[in-house]
Amino acid sequence: MSQKTLFTKSALAVAVAIISTQAWSAGFQLNEFSSSGLGRAYSGEGAIADDAGNVSRNPALITMFDRPTFSAGAVYIDPDVNISGTSPSRRTLDADNIAPTAWVPNVHFVAPINDQFGWGASITSNYGLATEFNDTYAGGSVGGTTDLETMNLNLSGAYRLNEAWSFGLGFDAVYARAKIERFAGDLGQLVAAQNPALAPVAGQIPSDTKIAHLNGNQWGFGWNAGILYELDKNNRYALTLKATTVA
Repeated sequence: MSQKTLFTKSALAVAVAIISTQAWSAGFQLNEFSSSGLGRAYSGEGAIADDAGNVSRNPALITMFDRPTFSAGAVYIDPDVNISGTSPSRRTLDADNIAPTAWVPNVHFVAPINDQFGWGASITSNYGLATEFNDTYAGGSVGGTTDLETMNLNLSGAYRLNEAWSFGLGFDAVYARAKIERFAGDLGQLVAAQNPALAPVAGQIPSDTKIAHLNGNQWGFGWNAGILYELDKNNRYALTLKATTVA
């Protein structure tokens, strides 16, 4: 493995690690894989087969479709995030609209092969985050620019054992792109206040001095599986599993 490739993977890993703590606690894991599912808060996704999008959660549902089915949609996210506060150097931390708008698309296709076998494919995004502060923001060391986008490509197949039991297995290829930039903000002033000997130098550091820049992209791979049990036409039970994505 070349040093360039190693650095790219390391940079992306660090970027995702930094983002993960912030994004997980703030709820930035995306679940908008289906427009119809969003309308019912994604309840019963493992057992409902009202459009092709459900197959991305439980591939065993492929056997519920008797003809080729296509579905597509997009969710528009318009966050309104404003923050306020004061830094230790007494500079304002007020900032408005730090999270930009975004579209989260989804595309799904399902096709039966015969009465027992079928296949499906989907394109979704299951994780995303973006925040933007101006370069001179006082909290630039933790603000700056953060941008993470992912695309999940899924190919799956299913087998109907009998009228009650169906089994499905899918393969995931996940593309991730991450960018993080951090700026000095008021770090120079804080260092100067705590270490007078460094004040002549630290106190002159401009707020827009870039102190960190990470940019990378990477493919990861994983799988998902599902079981569907049909008790009767009004009652279904499902079990689904999604494995960890490995780069």
